[in-house]
Amino acid sequence: MSMQLGRRGVMAGMAIFATATHAMAQGKPVRLVVPYGPGGGPDVFARRLAQGLAARLGSPVVVDNRPGATTMLGTEYAAAAAPDGLTLLMGTSTTFAANPHLFRRINYSMAQFQPITLLIRTRLALYANLDLPANDMAGVIALAKAAPQPMHYGVTARGNSTHLTGEALKIAAGIDLQDVPYRSTGSMQQGVLRNDIPLAIDGIPAWLGLARERKVKVIGVTGDTRVGALPDTPTFAEAGLRDLGHQHWYGLLAPAGLPAAELARLHAATVATMQDAELWQNLTHEGATIETNTPEAFAALIAEETETWGQIIRRIGLTLD
Repeated sequence: MSMQLGRRGVMAGMAIFATATHAMAQGKPVRLVVPYGPGGGPDVFARRLAQGLAARLGSPVVVDNRPGATTMLGTEYAAAAAPDGLTLLMGTSTTFAANPHLFRRINYSMAQFQPITLLIRTRLALYANLDLPANDMAGVIALAKAAPQPMHYGVTARGNSTHLTGEALKIAAGIDLQDVPYRSTGSMQQGVLRNDIPLAIDGIPAWLGLARERKVKVIGVTGDTRVGALPDTPTFAEAGLRDLGHQHWYGLLAPAGLPAAELARLHAATVATMQDAELWQNLTHEGATIETNTPEAFAALIAEETETWGQIIRRIGLTLD
């Protein structure tokens, strides 16, 4: 009898905790930690996501930009938060699939997070200053091979998808390039416009305005098909450069220990947000693919892609301190 009462007490306590957590989370501001600076593609996406989540959770969702250290600073901050549904992390393939292979020491692990769902897979492009005497990939390759010193290209952080794509590009094209890390897309755009750097690799949404105003050249895009918003820009594969790495992805996570009821609530709100055709009407046009899944499937995907990105990084031979 006492064991039955004990079990009932534990179950009742768990139910009370889950109910209290749900009540605590509802109506209070939710912090969406974004380990990138404001103004870039991840930030643009996160603000749309926050808008949709707020409408479905009944709580304000505040984007908290915490860039730095190849997404590690923001991720470490989120890992230390309470598992109450009030702190979420927009994690990426860089955060969980690449960083463990790039750095000797990282101060977070997957065990500290509860995966909620995959969100999108995105595409990257190679941008050039207007004065660069090349308009396509063949021209860029010719310039790089003729240059006495490695050509510089901008990335938003060493070790992230922009940098890894650049390293894979070097191998595929047989050229030498030198990465120049910037803290944000905005500062890197200024570097290209001022011709501080001739080239940059980055996402697509934040650069479309500059491309449409013909303030930068778009040399090529990743992926197997052209991007709707850039119909005249060929893929790297069209230029004969294949195997430049997997598509970068964003996913939603929470600190580990999130009660099952709160996980289900957050998952349902997120999936509904990603299915909002009006909210994401420009997303696929800009080269992204919406893709949601279950928490279990997302956890399995992270494990699978950790091995895949590890193979790419080992092939490149890249390690960072």
